[in-house]
Amino acid sequence: SYYSFHKDRLEMNDIPSNERRVWHGTSGLDPVHIYNDQMDGFMMQFAAQGLWGRGIYFADKASYSKHYSHKPTTSQASDRPAPKEGELEMFLTRLLVGKETKLNQNRALTVPPIDSKTGLKYNSVTGNTAGSQVWIVYENGRAYPEYLARYYVGNRDESRSPYESKKEASKSRRWSSCSFELDASQLMNVSRKDNATSNVSSSNLLASAPKLGARQGSWEYLSETGWVAYDAINDALIEKTFQAYSVAATAPSIVVIKGPKWEYEVDV
Repeated sequence: SYYSFHKDRLEMNDIPSNERRVWHGTSGLDPVHIYNDQMDGFMMQFAAQGLWGRGIYFADKASYSKHYSHKPTTSQASDRPAPKEGELEMFLTRLLVGKETKLNQNRALTVPPIDSKTGLKYNSVTGNTAGSQVWIVYENGRAYPEYLARYYVGNRDESRSPYESKKEASKSRRWSSCSFELDASQLMNVSRKDNATSNVSSSNLLASAPKLGARQGSWEYLSETGWVAYDAINDALIEKTFQAYSVAATAPSIVVIKGPKWEYEVDV
């Protein structure tokens, strides 16, 4: 994909990829045109004029991108559930920010300015608006549509939000809601958010965790063929993180699962 191409190009030029998770709303454009595009994903051809010129905009705060959320209809893509009343969609994406420059609003921009120290263009433009930092890129393939989030605003509907809180959801037998496309057999290692990789046994991991009492079941992920349990080491690490966080909310709640060329996070 162009995303991998851009990431490799940055690294070959000794420019940190500065990869970020950011939000993006597609407004009237059906998200299917982005997540089904195996080449470009987010394309300049669909970009509109904005406060920093004609580019593709991404935000740190979901509260900003919600103003550009897409309203799905029942006649749209059949590869996602039919929408219910009041539901909206926006992307949580991975963005290759690269070398950025912070600018005041300038609607005349078409490309990032040149860095006077290197003679090369910056990779991205950033600024602040409506309570959020935003990043703007001016070329295809710089963002990966990792998740399409569907949500609604208003009073809780138990048929759509069965758990009132993260703590309540954690009591479910299916403790993990993380989904990804690769099978567990492809996992290479697992680490905590501080990147301290785990090379110890599952029994040692659990032995050092605060005790909440006996719990039945195992942590699972959603593969293309259905829910699958994590292997013993990963299961123990996630359980240890969950138990520590349940006892003290100041403890880390994120476990990073890493593969040879990818990674994803489980937030317990």
